[in-house]
Amino acid sequence: MACSVAGITSDANVLTNELRLIAQRYLLQYQEPIPCEQLVTALCDIKQAYTQFGGKRPFGVSLLYIGWDKHYGFQLYQSDPSGNYGGWKATCIGNNSAAYLEE
Repeated sequence: MACSVAGITSDANVLTNELRLIAQRYLLQYQEPIPCEQLVTALCDIKQAYTQFGGKRPFGVSLLYIGWDKHYGFQLYQSDPSGNYGGWKATCIGNNSAAYLEE
């Protein structure tokens, strides 16, 4: 699995470290790689929790997740800072992403 980020890079570092931990725990427990959507869901649950609890600043980063698993093949997911995510065939994030998609 790979990811691309747009936003506050220090927040992205925290989230990518969390992605690694989630994937490693799953691999240790089940002896197989974590399915892509399950990894994205776990991380987005963390991002969403930071929007609700007092004293915590929400993560200011959008991520693209690109991965492959044996059930669904290649997959592309996008998540926004609120923790909402969706699967796509093609998408982009960052400055002028809407203009690029219109082309």
